[in-house]
Amino acid sequence: MDAETTALVLVDPYNDFLARTGQAWMMTRDVVLSNGMIGKAQSILEAARRRGMTVAYAPHHRWRPNGLKGRKYLHPTQFMQDKSHIFAEGKFGGRFIAELAPADGDVMSSEHLCSSGFEGTDLHTQLQGRGITHLVIIGMITNSCIEATARSAVDLGYHVTLVTDAVAAFSPNEHDLAIRETYPRIGHVVTDTSGLLETLRS
Repeated sequence: MDAETTALVLVDPYNDFLARTGQAWMMTRDVVLSNGMIGKAQSILEAARRRGMTVAYAPHHRWRPNGLKGRKYLHPTQFMQDKSHIFAEGKFGGRFIAELAPADGDVMSSEHLCSSGFEGTDLHTQLQGRGITHLVIIGMITNSCIEATARSAVDLGYHVTLVTDAVAAFSPNEHDLAIRETYPRIGHVVTDTSGLLETLRS
């Protein structure tokens, strides 16, 4: 894995998903805890930094007053966000969990409105400007924003690695179905944290 052309992309590592006081914790905790997802994602992040890889963040749209005003058709997740104020800008839930926080020099893309970290954002432009051809994608949610971001990445011509235990979903069934049935049809490489760390060490 060439550090110069590979980026680690973290999708939506928000406190509202991953912190025990986050709004969505009751929905995500089973898979987050059973996977040891936060610790594994952190170990990947640290390994990527040691290798000198580009680290990029693909954040979901943060809630703001009237932030979705003028959008004619709200997706169910957008409707829920508008009502619950999940990922509120400037609030605890709308900040990244400390273990996966960005550092100086990381790529921070503009916010995606629905699922894909590429759609309507500057993520592709920023990655292309750094000569990135390969992506490792981790974060939240297994079968939603991770899957959508990976599909977009493949469509854009990137080589994509998906990491089955550095992601989590709202239920074990959703998570297991995605990593078993869907990920092998999207990613060029599907591995777990142990396998990825071994690759990064080689």
